Amino acid sequence: MRKNLLFTLLGILSGIGIFILDQNVGFYLILFSLILAFVFYLYDKVLMLLCIGIIFGFFYSSFTFSSLKLADKSNRLLDVTIVEKKQRDDYYTYTVKAKDIEDGCEEKSVFSSNDNYQISDKLLVKAKIKIPDKNTNPYLFSYRSYLLSKRIKSVLDIEHIYSKSKSKSILLGLKNSFSKYIYKLFDKNLSNDSSSFVKSVILGQSLIDNDDIKDLGLSHMLAVSGLHIDILVSFILLIFSCLNINYKYGFFTALSLCFFYGYLIGFPISVQRVLIMTTISFLAFNLKEPLDPKKSLLVAAIVILLINPFALLSSSYILSFAAATGIYVVYPKIKYYQRDSLIAKKAIFSFAIQLAIFPFLIFYYGKINLISIFANLVVVPIFELTIYLVFGIIILYPFFGKLLSLVFKILEFFIANILDVSKFLAYFKIFNIDFKKESILLYIFFFVLILVLLYGKKSNKLINKLYLGISIILVGFLTIEPIVFDKPTYAMVDIGQGDAFILKDGSDTYLIDLGGPKYNNYDSGKKILVPLLKAMGVKDIKAVFISHMDKDHAGNLDIIDDYFNIKSVISTALNEKDLAKYNFIAMQVGDRVKLKNGYIEAVFDGVDGEDTNNKALGLLINIKGTKILSLGDLESSYEDKLRLKADILKVSHHGSKNSTSKAFIEMLDPKVSLISAGRNNSYGHPHKEVLDNLKGRKIYNTQTDGFVEIRFSDNSYQIQPYLKGEFFQ
Repeated sequence: MRKNLLFTLLGILSGIGIFILDQNVGFYLILFSLILAFVFYLYDKVLMLLCIGIIFGFFYSSFTFSSLKLADKSNRLLDVTIVEKKQRDDYYTYTVKAKDIEDGCEEKSVFSSNDNYQISDKLLVKAKIKIPDKNTNPYLFSYRSYLLSKRIKSVLDIEHIYSKSKSKSILLGLKNSFSKYIYKLFDKNLSNDSSSFVKSVILGQSLIDNDDIKDLGLSHMLAVSGLHIDILVSFILLIFSCLNINYKYGFFTALSLCFFYGYLIGFPISVQRVLIMTTISFLAFNLKEPLDPKKSLLVAAIVILLINPFALLSSSYILSFAAATGIYVVYPKIKYYQRDSLIAKKAIFSFAIQLAIFPFLIFYYGKINLISIFANLVVVPIFELTIYLVFGIIILYPFFGKLLSLVFKILEFFIANILDVSKFLAYFKIFNIDFKKESILLYIFFFVLILVLLYGKKSNKLINKLYLGISIILVGFLTIEPIVFDKPTYAMVDIGQGDAFILKDGSDTYLIDLGGPKYNNYDSGKKILVPLLKAMGVKDIKAVFISHMDKDHAGNLDIIDDYFNIKSVISTALNEKDLAKYNFIAMQVGDRVKLKNGYIEAVFDGVDGEDTNNKALGLLINIKGTKILSLGDLESSYEDKLRLKADILKVSHHGSKNSTSKAFIEMLDPKVSLISAGRNNSYGHPHKEVLDNLKGRKIYNTQTDGFVEIRFSDNSYQIQPYLKGEFFQ
């Protein structure tokens, strides 16, 4: 039975994954899978379940995806009811049930606003309905996938609110009251940091934003593991035990209250997993059947995918079940190595969880911390005591009020210890190991390898050796491949309204400008460039070339310098004063920087006394015989004087009409043009005149193509835009 569940789950996961990767393979998939299912029916029915699971997973994903129809509409009159509310730095994000007044279509959506609405508020609105933004650079957070993991495929841009009222739903009213109660209770009696910590856990909001907790790999324990639900069940059972009430009634009450609590916080995936497994445990107890936690885990994984197949896109789904695998699969296999002491048992238990989740921690966070096991030993027991106190306060405060002031002080002390210990341990960066981001298939491979090594049997010795051999070859290939097989690349980063280009030349990394304007609380360096470079495995930057000192070209220099070892910063002598604190090198026309696969030559070194745009460092980059011209924001009056030829042009000044004249293009004769400009920018970049001048040549624009990578071979190149025009790509 357990094997049947496992292969069914693997099939469903594979089918969903195939749909996400390519929605157009349905016919070939079903044909191939049906043939295999028939073959396996004759020889191995377990593998038949795998094939059926693949077919089901693919078509169930397709059905779920196509059933979300709100995103297919445009401007609509909608009746929206707020069902969830999250406060950001200076605005609110609301999850709503949106009903189209015209055709009755009703589904979940989201909108953001500076206005402070409440859960259960009903609004009659006119709104533009849009598909959520997707990540336009590789490796980074995808808001579109995040929303789909919550079964949301649209966002609302509200243009006008006609009326506001209250929903008659009693449950929504209770949900709103609970949220307000938690905010008021802990904001009033705890410090800001401690209150935020409690609200994050109790209201089901992830603690991933806490860098110290994330760095130590503790987020799985404090947020995505659902540990607080287990604690709540234990807490209620303890109360019933003290009151000498039958265990069965206590269990039922605890389960019912946990389901209600799950509704109040929106049923996060980790909570769904714990509730399903706890329900199975309750049924087994009442039916007097032995409980198999591994079966329960597999059933929970399947049921959650039946609720929403795109839960697979959520880090909570992956990390929660990986952590549970550590508890129910890995720990029983290694607990025999523990000694009788409580500390040793806790250490082995923590190690089991860390071992199971570490491939996925690397995938989602790009690093692991070698002292995370010790951090778990210190933090998790305090966390458990903290949650007992929190639930006790939530239940008892209406009756005892200010009499609980001492309990609040104890709670403040515990939370301060969790945060301080996390901050202290995370301070030792020497224990952090950073990883280049690879395909999630690689991390799944290592996850399975861990299980194979733990559960290998003598009868399967050949299979185990084969799997281990493949693993060694794979690791070796991943180690050697970047050194031996990597082609040099030149990439245009979608940095918004600015320029940022990454040149990878073997093991050397160069930046040609790096963007930098900050809008409100949005920092393109912190949100885009730093995580992108880390995901690419960059630690040292051989040189940063700064065309000129405008913020949209040089604004991120300080933050890049904070995170990476920059060996030199190169620009014209006109910018030396602004760049003097770095290891500055001035380039003049004719100077060259030698590359492993070519060179970078200065073809313009600025004009003193002119606008900053004309103080630019102009570069001709030659990579394996292909020439790229990059002139910053240089104006046409100076571009037109250059007598150069290039295969690829980085269009100056984001496509401003003050640059890139027709005469210049005819003289340069580029085959490809790259335009880096922000979406819906107030400057109107790129201007129509420039696009007309470039007509007949291939144009790549960050506004439509996102991140664009060029890979070079001898006297040839291939260009790959990140955005493909499909929902997931």
